[in-house]
Amino acid sequence: MTDQSILIVDDTPVNLKLTRLLLEQEGFEVRTAASAEEALEVLESFRPRLVLADIQLPGIDGLEMTRRIKADPRHRDVLVVALTAYAMKGDEERAREAGCDGYITKPIDTRRFGQRLREYLGEKAGEQAQIMDPPPLHVAQEDISALRLRFLTEGLRQLHQWREELPGQLDPLTTGTSAHQWVGAGALLGFPEISVQAREVEHLLREKPVDLGQLLETLEELEREFSHPTAADAGPAAASAASPAARVLLAAESPDSLAMIKAILESQSVECLIAADGPSALQSIERERPDAAVLHARLPQMSGYEVLGAIQERALPVKVLLLASDGRPEAAGADDSLPEPFQPFEPVLRLNRLLSNKLLKTHLEP
Repeated sequence: MTDQSILIVDDTPVNLKLTRLLLEQEGFEVRTAASAEEALEVLESFRPRLVLADIQLPGIDGLEMTRRIKADPRHRDVLVVALTAYAMKGDEERAREAGCDGYITKPIDTRRFGQRLREYLGEKAGEQAQIMDPPPLHVAQEDISALRLRFLTEGLRQLHQWREELPGQLDPLTTGTSAHQWVGAGALLGFPEISVQAREVEHLLREKPVDLGQLLETLEELEREFSHPTAADAGPAAASAASPAARVLLAAESPDSLAMIKAILESQSVECLIAADGPSALQSIERERPDAAVLHARLPQMSGYEVLGAIQERALPVKVLLLASDGRPEAAGADDSLPEPFQPFEPVLRLNRLLSNKLLKTHLEP
């Protein structure tokens, strides 16, 4: 069996993690680097058979890194495959001229990704690459869902902050860096429209002077896309189903504290019911019979623990996720509990597990 070691070079953390998950599932030995400079350091001690590199890296870009790798006699047999979110005219030719042995555009076909890299490795070894049906992808859906939700949640949070900073305090360098990362991550995670809009933000920030009106309009469009993303294989996720994927009650003293969770759930075609106190939450559960309830422990008039007790006493058929900061043992009576503080995507993942993966409908495969 030939060596199947790969070094992934990408400046976007979510891209690195997802690509690593996919390739490790396929049996490759994987190392990662977040910049060309780091990759060149890794190559001093690690001898991969193949380097999978994003072209648009900060500092030394992927093409210059390829030239340096190919110019070093120690790395003469190392394959370099370029990976890019946007295939512009002439990009592949420039990649080949820099010494790249292959060229892959995002979004990648996850079902054939490992097979495609093996074909490059087989060609380099002088072997006949076998053409066969790709093996089924067994990457844990929870891992992929976590990456997608983290991407959407952090993007929304960042866009909210930018909107508050415009027009005077917005840092073009920081904004441009985030937009660049969204271009690649959106394409890799299967959100092509986010990738397109982020690319437009990049272009606007390069103009001197920056057209703040157009930038604000594009950021608003991008924020809408992060809230209700268009998947690669479907229309907007929020409109992808004729009926709700599930119904979930969200109960907190301040509904605004769960606004981000509500936005993520609604982007996955989940109908959300809202309650601002314990009695209202219990009444809604009895009347509406939602599939699940997210109860904050510190609900007014009737705490989340008391609502949970009433649900159990009345044998109401609802899954309960309790959000608790005090770690009280009563939380063990819930179907699941989550201590504060937490990231907004974490309750969504917990709910998805409680409801047997009914909530997260988008997939990476085209």
